[in-house]
Amino acid sequence: MAEPYTGGCLCGAVRYEADELQRAGYCHCRMCQKASGAPVVAWTHAPLGGFRWTKGEPRQYRSSAIASRFFCGNCGSQLGFLLAEAPKEMELNLATLDRAETVRPAYHLHTGSQMPWLSIADELPRYTHERPT
Repeated sequence: MAEPYTGGCLCGAVRYEADELQRAGYCHCRMCQKASGAPVVAWTHAPLGGFRWTKGEPRQYRSSAIASRFFCGNCGSQLGFLLAEAPKEMELNLATLDRAETVRPAYHLHTGSQMPWLSIADELPRYTHERPT
């Protein structure tokens, strides 16, 4: 079995492991912008069956009717995002991975909310809202 993907918050109080990561992309939605304080957030998806918190307990905030966000109550690092109804995967803030450079985003979501002063020069597919399944 391959080594799990590991990550955690800035202060090290909360850590996690994921056996597998399935896809990754940039989100430009206003909710992610406000939660992170950044113009864009890169997310990667870990199936819940192979995901676990290994140190500490993150705080949870119900940010909308459809989802909750997980963050460190000590340093505030935004760690994950979980759909409220029938969750199948934990969406992890890609930058919180210990080896974030090994996971490459493959698309942009919610570009209708992209900051007009931000230009990311790549050839990745862009979706005004959600990515088609």
